[in-house]
Amino acid sequence: MYFEHLIPLWATIPLFGAMLILCTVLLIRRPRQRLAWVRRLVMVLLLLVVALRPVTPIEGEQTQRMNANVFFVVDRTGSMNAEDYAGEQPRLEGVKADMQRVMDMTEGARYSIIAFDSAATQQLPLTTDAGAATAWIDTLTTEPTAYSQGSNVDRALTPLLVEISEARSEDPDSSVLVYFLSDGENTDEQDSESFSQASGVIDGGAVLGYGTAEGGPMKAQGGEDHGEYITGPDGQQGISSIDEPQLQTIAGEMGVPYLHRDDPEVEIEGTMEGIDLQPVPIESRRGVASFEDWYWAAAIPLTALLIWELGEMTYRLPRKLDRYDVSGAQR
Repeated sequence: MYFEHLIPLWATIPLFGAMLILCTVLLIRRPRQRLAWVRRLVMVLLLLVVALRPVTPIEGEQTQRMNANVFFVVDRTGSMNAEDYAGEQPRLEGVKADMQRVMDMTEGARYSIIAFDSAATQQLPLTTDAGAATAWIDTLTTEPTAYSQGSNVDRALTPLLVEISEARSEDPDSSVLVYFLSDGENTDEQDSESFSQASGVIDGGAVLGYGTAEGGPMKAQGGEDHGEYITGPDGQQGISSIDEPQLQTIAGEMGVPYLHRDDPEVEIEGTMEGIDLQPVPIESRRGVASFEDWYWAAAIPLTALLIWELGEMTYRLPRKLDRYDVSGAQR
């Protein structure tokens, strides 16, 4: 057992030393209040144990990661709510399932998430924290319908290139995998910028497409109409269809396969062809300090004594003011 101090020793020693001396002196000089000062002396000792924070080390192996940086580019536009995935499920359900499948395939890699709708934002910086990526996947929704200002599949291109460049500079020996998940639909009536400038810095991945040519209706996200089906200017139910030629073009420009996804159970084949995941060299491993806290063993009786102390103080408060006090207050 050793101590992980919550307060530096240079502050702990004079602070608790003064409190212990005070409680001891008053314990001796006020015999009629001996029980109360014994209680307070014990409270100070227990608080000292909490401040020192006793811990015991937990034996464990060093953590290591695999030599891959995985970038997810995720379409969060309203059309990803269209209900034509695996029957009548929203397309985002397929995105979530496939992101988790990719993570299972690349366990131990670093992950980054870039999402795009009316704008592109980095949702998760490159990290080994798979739990953070999973938490993001679990809470994934489309942008609020009321804030949609048109979208284009090239919105995420620039931030993606920036992140890949930084990863290459920091971690040149790891593979770069990019998974682009979208229905390929542009709604800003602008031509998309070419993704060919990313082809030379990508080692693997895929463009994954969601939706059908027949399309599907989509529900509004957020606002007063949340959960209601979106209608067009003509009052008819809005229908969104996949733009597979667009997605195939992006895949060809990046030099990765295009896969139409309509079944979460179907494997994502060929997206890691030629990629051999290996642990990073031993010198790159990071030891993680793990220990078990024991300060709670002192915190529990400290809480009980504090409740006792508060109860005593409350009991000693006057139940009601006498007439003299009332008249004095009025004056």
